[in-house]
Amino acid sequence: MKNTIMRNWIVAIVVIAVVAALVVLSGLFRTSSVAPQAQQTLSPERMQTLIPRGRELALAGDCFGCHSMPQGPMGAGGLAIATPFGTLYSTNITPDKQYGIGNYTRADFHRVMRDGIAPGERNLYPAMPFVFSHITTPDDIDALYAYNMSIPAMPIANKSNTGVFVLPVRPFMDFWTLLNFPDRKVLRNDQRSAEWNRGAYLVEGLAHCGSCHSPRNFMMGVEFSRSLQGGEVDGVVVPDITAAALAKRGFDVPTLSTYLATGMAPQGTSFDSMYTVTHFSTSAMEPEDVKAVAIYLLTGKDGKLALPAASPVPLPQAAVPKNGTPMAAGRLAYMASCAGCHGMEGEGIPNVSPAMKGNAALAMDNPQTIINVVLNGTPTQIFKNGERMYAMPPFAHRLNAPEVADLVTWIRAEWGGQTVPVTVEQVSAQETAVK
Repeated sequence: MKNTIMRNWIVAIVVIAVVAALVVLSGLFRTSSVAPQAQQTLSPERMQTLIPRGRELALAGDCFGCHSMPQGPMGAGGLAIATPFGTLYSTNITPDKQYGIGNYTRADFHRVMRDGIAPGERNLYPAMPFVFSHITTPDDIDALYAYNMSIPAMPIANKSNTGVFVLPVRPFMDFWTLLNFPDRKVLRNDQRSAEWNRGAYLVEGLAHCGSCHSPRNFMMGVEFSRSLQGGEVDGVVVPDITAAALAKRGFDVPTLSTYLATGMAPQGTSFDSMYTVTHFSTSAMEPEDVKAVAIYLLTGKDGKLALPAASPVPLPQAAVPKNGTPMAAGRLAYMASCAGCHGMEGEGIPNVSPAMKGNAALAMDNPQTIINVVLNGTPTQIFKNGERMYAMPPFAHRLNAPEVADLVTWIRAEWGGQTVPVTVEQVSAQETAVK
């Protein structure tokens, strides 16, 4: 009797689980959040009027930083986006009717931006940051639609994804969204300034800063409870950009605005993925929007702007290292391999190499990013107004792991105020990522 009851319970639980899974898989819980206004067609005159506003919003969202190859046509897609499960390629978002979004209706575009669902009920992968663009207002989505439909159509086919993405896994994104797609709202605080509210709208929405600057869970979903507290992308630690962390690295509204508008500041130059942001996005945005972003990021929970801290002072063991110590070896490695470009005092050379003194990357608690730069180098980068930083060669095959560990330990102690030495194991783990 007991065995029969137990068996019936097990069968019932399995049936309920299967039914629940089928409901989720079918997407029945994913209701549309598209505004009623999107069901009507925009007139050509209205579309034309919305284009300038849409351009500014597209810049804020860095749409073409991801949907364009570095030397390719704007919006034609093809950029590789590495994930633990395979490589995704950004898609063609020009108004080409065969390969792009030329056949999208106003409502189709709204559904993509608000719900992450393309025409034909096709689930988008979260490489498209719909968990952030979800909060965009209907009027702003209209403006984005008008602008995207105004750029030149590029008849360039989309690349095929790799890894698990070659399989029919899009329906299973319904499970992912159930667990990782909260119904977020526009962040608005009437007690704060118009600039703060504008910055909040951009940072938490289209600009999707938290997509890189926030931790992710094992499903690669954004941990919104730890928003902007730092993340990791392609083996590079993405810094914490909360108000306290930015202030600790010496940023105030003018310097952060300058960094976003030019890619350069006393705290260093943008590189890696952040270079794409400053190059394609923030450097082309309206100064008022850039300042609004800076104000929002630097405002603490108490509503006050965080005050910038002074640059870290050199640690005594770095300033005058004892002979035969790892610190002395690191200083020697810097003088032999780095000082020619970055300066004996870490002052750098304008339009050649960034300064080490005051460089915010050296003050990060996790040394992974600096290790990555030393091992892999950086390409030549051109900034606003023709300024540039020349390529830094990789040192992965010039210095061994103990030498890199000593070097990074010393420069972090000299200019970053970091007391914890870098280990050989940390270097060896990162070296496997050399491209």
